[in-house]
Amino acid sequence: MKTITLLLDGVGDRSYKELEYKTPLQFAHTPNLDKIAEKSQCGLMTPYKLGCSLGTDLAHFLLFGYDMSEYPGRAVIDAVGENHSLDPSTLVLRASFADVEHNDGYYLKSRFTDGLTDEEAHVLSDLLSFEMDGYTFEVKHSYDSHALIFVSGPNLSSAISDADPFYVDQYVMMIEAFETVNKDAIQTAKLLNAYLKKAHKKLANHPINKGKLANEQEQANMLLCKWAGMHKPIEDFYVRNGMTGCLIGKSNLLEGLTKTIGLKYKAYNTFDDGIQEALQSDCEYIHLHTKDPDTASHKKDPFKKVAVLEKIDESLTPLMDFEGLLIVTADHSTPCAGQMIHSGETVPFMAKGQYTRIDNVKVFNEIDCAQGSVCLTAGDFMHYIQNATDRGTLYHLRAGAKWRNYRVRQVNKL
Repeated sequence: MKTITLLLDGVGDRSYKELEYKTPLQFAHTPNLDKIAEKSQCGLMTPYKLGCSLGTDLAHFLLFGYDMSEYPGRAVIDAVGENHSLDPSTLVLRASFADVEHNDGYYLKSRFTDGLTDEEAHVLSDLLSFEMDGYTFEVKHSYDSHALIFVSGPNLSSAISDADPFYVDQYVMMIEAFETVNKDAIQTAKLLNAYLKKAHKKLANHPINKGKLANEQEQANMLLCKWAGMHKPIEDFYVRNGMTGCLIGKSNLLEGLTKTIGLKYKAYNTFDDGIQEALQSDCEYIHLHTKDPDTASHKKDPFKKVAVLEKIDESLTPLMDFEGLLIVTADHSTPCAGQMIHSGETVPFMAKGQYTRIDNVKVFNEIDCAQGSVCLTAGDFMHYIQNATDRGTLYHLRAGAKWRNYRVRQVNKL
């Protein structure tokens, strides 16, 4: 049986006074989503742990059947998505050119230097690519003020904290060994701290930044870094889940994730095109992703999110007669107010198919789905699909060298 997951990125939210104390999904007019709910098993899904807010890549990594301990890190996924070849011994960090004021620390005035041209970013990236203390640092510009740092040398560790505090009006953070006393992690943190200080001196004295300072423009005088990781092999999606799969979307980040786990990726021009791609795909698992609810949430206006949700709902008519397993859910919640980027609430979930229970929920949103008959985590997601598509197997069977929750198709013959 074919499965289509409609993943509404960041659709979960909070209640707002201006929406009559409803969530945007409650407030929006979504007749198609509600019609699906009437024929579905509904409930709530916790992306990881209640109150823990996840990024899109990590949330999807867990949804696709992988464990937190296997997560390679956002920087690695970004690098793979940008088609960089990675050596397993190379340390990769996501970075951004930022504007700081150096006093008793590095006070962060802007996390992303505004107005930095690609030409300027390339020049500054080359400036910060050098050898230091027996290690090679290579900075590659990605887009806007974003870059990647590749560090090569002996005994590097990715178990280090971030320098980027993720919020302005804060100081650049000292990098530390993260939840470990491993000497390689301690040494790697020390190395990165020294590199960032040296990078700041080089950037502050470069003519590009001297010119920006003279013209009262934001400078690119600090290279913030975060999400350290090292590439490691990860089990292929098909082997892990027993289904051929494809992600259909418009996300470089998710394209990088699909390359990391061996999942097909198909980009669409419009969401309507994406729906048709999903219906026509011959893969057994299709993950149709739209970033629009999340993007609207970041504008911190719940009415904009309502408008986006209603527009998405209008496009869903072709999915109404899909005869396989149809799942609608989210990767995380994204609030339309407050300072949090993503938040840690549960997200609504519904599944319509031949082998699912139908409960009494008639409307798709965070509150009504709480009255449904299922409660799951992202770690349960693929197991739910294997069961709901009649692919499951007895838990205690040992069909091969590793435990699987699905009936294996090929065996090692005696």
